[in-house]
Amino acid sequence: MTARPNQRKGKKAKKGEDDSGEVEEDDEGFEEEHGDKIRESVKAKQQIKGGVADHGIIERVRMENFMCHRHLQFDFGPQINFIIGHNGSGKSAVLSAITIALGGKSSSTGRGNGLKAFVREGDSQATVELTLKNQGDEAYKPDLYGKSILIIRKFTKDGSASWKICSADRTVISNQRQELSAICDHMNIQVDNPMSVLTQGIQFLSASDSHQKYLLFLRGTQLQQLSDEYDACHNNIRQTSKVLQQKSELVPELQEKYQEVRGRFAEAEKAREQHKKVETLRKELAWAHVAVKKKEFEQRVSDMTKKEARIEKIEENVAAEDVSCACSIRVQELLSTLHSLNWRPPMTR
Repeated sequence: MTARPNQRKGKKAKKGEDDSGEVEEDDEGFEEEHGDKIRESVKAKQQIKGGVADHGIIERVRMENFMCHRHLQFDFGPQINFIIGHNGSGKSAVLSAITIALGGKSSSTGRGNGLKAFVREGDSQATVELTLKNQGDEAYKPDLYGKSILIIRKFTKDGSASWKICSADRTVISNQRQELSAICDHMNIQVDNPMSVLTQGIQFLSASDSHQKYLLFLRGTQLQQLSDEYDACHNNIRQTSKVLQQKSELVPELQEKYQEVRGRFAEAEKAREQHKKVETLRKELAWAHVAVKKKEFEQRVSDMTKKEARIEKIEENVAAEDVSCACSIRVQELLSTLHSLNWRPPMTR
C-alpha cells in the first residue's frame, strides 16, 4: 500500500483591508526569497519518472496475536507489494491490521464491530506495529520523529486500547489520537476511503444498488467528507450565533455595570487625590510651624545680641563711675590730711 501526500494549499484569512495587505506583502516577500528554490525543486521532481515517495510509505507491519496470526511481520518494498497465500491464510488480516493501526474504524474492515474481535482466539491482548517512511522535504516533524514514524496500537479482549506514536529509535512522542490524525492528514493517508483501501466486504459492482454505488462514489472522491465538514462548519456557525446572541443580550447590562463601576472608580480616584492633598497640607503645616519657630528664635537671638551690647556699655559706664568715685575719695582723703596739718594754699597776688 502506497500513500502519497496532497499538494497542500495555503489558506488565507482576510481580517480587513489592512490584514489582507500585510498577508500579500508577506507572500510577496516569501516568493522573492524562496521562489527560485521552490521552482527548481518542482522542476527536478517533474524530471523524475516513477520516483519513490519520500514519506507516507509503509515500510514494515508487525502483528502479535492479531486475528489468525500469532506473530507475523512484513518488510515492504518501496513501491508495489503483493501478499500471496491460500484462502483463509490471513492475507486480509494484514490489510485489517494496517487499517486498525492507522486509526481506521473496525467496522470498515468488514471483519468485526469492535477491536476485541481482532484479538486471536485464546489470547487476551493483540499488538499491531506500523512503520511509516518519513523523509524528504515534506517529512512530518523530522527533527522530532526522524526518518521513520512507528505507530503501536495495543488492545485487549475487554475492549481497552492504547496508542503509542514513536520516533525511529522507538522513543514515545505521543499517545494521542489527534497526533495520528495529523500525521495521516499530512501524508494524505485515507484508510476509510474505499479508493485507498478496498476490502472484500465491498461488493460495489454486483451486489450493490445505485444508491450504494453513489455513496461509494461520495466516499471515494471525498465529497462525503467535504459534506460532513460543511455540516460541521454550519453547526459551529449556528452554535456560535446562539452564543453571540446570548452575549449580545448581556451587553446592555454589562455596560450599565461598567458605568457604575467606572463612577465608583472615579469617586475612589477623587478620594485618593483628596487624601494626597491632606497629606501634603499636613507636611506643609509642619514646616509652617518650623518656620514660625525659626523666626521666633532668630528674633530672640537678635534681642539677646542687643541686650548683650547694652550690658557691655553699662559695664563700661560703671567702670568709669568707679574710677571717678575713687578719685573723689582720694581727693577728700588728701584734703583731710592737709587740713589736719593746718596747710593752707598759698595766696596769689
